[in-house]
Amino acid sequence: LAGLSVLASSWSLRRLRVSALLPEEVVCGEPFLIGVEARGRFPLLPQTWIEVRLEGLPDPIDATVAIPSVRERGVASARAVVGRRGVFEGLTLRAATGYPLDLWLRRSRRQPWSGSLVVLPRHPKIRSLRILGTGQASPRGDAPSHRGGHAGADLRNIRPYTTSDDARHIDWRSSARTGRLMVREFEREQERRIDLVLDLEAADDEAFEQAVQRCAAILDLAQRERYDARLLLAGIEAAPAGGRAMRCLASVKSVRPDAAQPPGGG
Repeated sequence: LAGLSVLASSWSLRRLRVSALLPEEVVCGEPFLIGVEARGRFPLLPQTWIEVRLEGLPDPIDATVAIPSVRERGVASARAVVGRRGVFEGLTLRAATGYPLDLWLRRSRRQPWSGSLVVLPRHPKIRSLRILGTGQASPRGDAPSHRGGHAGADLRNIRPYTTSDDARHIDWRSSARTGRLMVREFEREQERRIDLVLDLEAADDEAFEQAVQRCAAILDLAQRERYDARLLLAGIEAAPAGGRAMRCLASVKSVRPDAAQPPGGG
């Protein structure tokens, strides 16, 4: 019976096809669900269960798929957590079964399926960002300005009206409440432009991961608040805030200071 079970298991695995449904992106350290589907034709004896393992991640993901004898198709879901950011490509599935006697003499076989998963860096959600000027002139010769104006579209403040203000921006409701003319002040567009530069040279891996997480938090804020933000990395084209910048942070790796210098110290 054990020998027949081994032979039947190998035969059924050849007729079996499994596939997985993965999200395009997940966040490092946060749980997510994957779906697994198993299909096959078993005319002699009904298949009962299939164990499926997703390989290629830091930790493999296991799921047990029950296959009803009538439909010969089974689906299952599994909860998973990936503890390291990165772009994981070439994921594969391995199926195992003890068909038809469910003995412990299980057979396994790698299935012709491949997939990929992007694990974004985990980052705290920040609500505001304040850029402090150094008092030095910018490369263009313009000092960083933190005054409000009328060039933007987002309301910054409501202040008393002056003769140099545009009368179209008078806030009549606030004027009626205070008894004097009040004007709406808007954000300047140049204050909402951010170029985020990440230095890849790092001797401490933990400090580098913290820098990556801080960059992800700033890019997330920029996307939510509609800032004109870009991520700048050495050797990579500037990526605007959004999915592309987050994918760059997911795959970026640090460079040791000694490895960054050419041979001979030149």
